[in-house]
Amino acid sequence: MATAKKRARLACLKPRVSVAPTTRLKSAGGSWRDGKTTNERGYTYQWQQARERFLRANPLCAYCRRKGKLKAASIVDHVIPHRGDQARFWDETNWQSLCKPCHDVDKAREERGSRQRQSIGLDGYPVAD
Repeated sequence: MATAKKRARLACLKPRVSVAPTTRLKSAGGSWRDGKTTNERGYTYQWQQARERFLRANPLCAYCRRKGKLKAASIVDHVIPHRGDQARFWDETNWQSLCKPCHDVDKAREERGSRQRQSIGLDGYPVAD
C-alpha cells in the first residue's frame, strides 16, 4: 500500500532539468566564426581527407618533438590562424601536426599571448626545455 502511494507521488514530481537552449552561444569578442557551422568555416569532407593525408605524412606532434619527446599527433593545426581566410586555410605550409594536449593548452596559450607551460623537475624547480 505504501509503495503504491510513493509511486503515485513520484510520478507527479515536476522535472528539475531544464531543456538545453537551441541557440548557439556567441563569444563576447565577435569572432569570425560566430554563428557558422564547422562546414561553413571550411572543415568539410575535403578538409577531413587533406587532414588524414597530412597526419599520415607528419605523424608526430611538432611541439612535443621540440621538447625531445615522441608523441602521436591527432590534430592538424594552422600555424598562423586563418580566421576565415581560405587561402591561408588551405596553405599546407601553414599546417602542423599536434597532439590534443599541446593543441588545447600550449597552442591556445600561444595564441592568447600567455607564457608557455613550464616543466617542473622532481626537485620542484623549473626544467629548461
